[in-house]
Amino acid sequence: MTTMTALQTTPGAVRPELVRVPVPETADDQVLVRTRAVAVNNADVTEAADVRIPGFELSGEVVAAGSAVDPAVVGTAVMGVGPGAFAEYVAVHHRHVMPVPDGVPSDVAAGLPTALLTEYGALRRAPLSAGDTVLLTAATSAIGLVGVQVATELGAGRVIATTRSEERRPLLEGVGAHDVVVTGTEDLVARVRELTGGTGADVVLDHVGGAVLDDAIAAVRPGGRVVSVGRLAGPTAEIDLFALARSGAVLQSVSFGFTPVEVIGDLLEGVTRDLSDAVSQGRVAPVVGRHTAFTELPATLAALAAGEHVDGKTVASLGDA
Repeated sequence: MTTMTALQTTPGAVRPELVRVPVPETADDQVLVRTRAVAVNNADVTEAADVRIPGFELSGEVVAAGSAVDPAVVGTAVMGVGPGAFAEYVAVHHRHVMPVPDGVPSDVAAGLPTALLTEYGALRRAPLSAGDTVLLTAATSAIGLVGVQVATELGAGRVIATTRSEERRPLLEGVGAHDVVVTGTEDLVARVRELTGGTGADVVLDHVGGAVLDDAIAAVRPGGRVVSVGRLAGPTAEIDLFALARSGAVLQSVSFGFTPVEVIGDLLEGVTRDLSDAVSQGRVAPVVGRHTAFTELPATLAALAAGEHVDGKTVASLGDA
């Protein structure tokens, strides 16, 4: 096959369109993946700035390998991240995919890579020690829901998760949160102090930024670790530097892009080593809030861009090429 169906964005268009485009050529260090499912992320619903194929989270089978890649990988079911994922075929760096753990369906696999590498990377960066109390803000985000499970799997003794709505408490408890703080009615810092006997959390993963980052610092124990993971409130935050200095807390920030390739490559190797069994056995799984067909993606993305809310991931499945 020389052409494929792909989703294409155009500046000024109401929604992306399904078009026929050439199958991408595979560079020496890439594999060509026949896509079976793709997952939607926040970046996919922003207004298009150019003509391109959006998407970056996928699962499928390797159908070709570049000259610098072990040909034995052909035929392997993989999941991973790469630009231009909303297409029947995707050329992606061979280190940016990992084998799909045994027994995991393609739609489940597609909803995992971004959350796994982000939360795993943040918890390793902290670092998380066995028995630590971990606080995750905005934990009902698709990434945060996986983060609750990953923290437990990596040895957290207690996981505290936040949500703005009491209605989402069962969602967090369902993925294993020991305690839930409803920030719409409870003071985050006071409640975390109460839950930890006045000490504070050992590790905080903040998915919000903005004013919440300052609360995250105040909620960590003296000498604890705060990792800024997400920027749901925007790219800037104002914090009390004197309070940070007095606490002795370590503040870090993470963002994992496609370059250099070693960053995601090393993280996915760690995920494969440390979390594949948990994923295979269902102890770590995405919350998939919506399943759709690939052909319905234009309408689905338009609805999400218009503000429609879905708990967990939106995943689209592809039929046969």
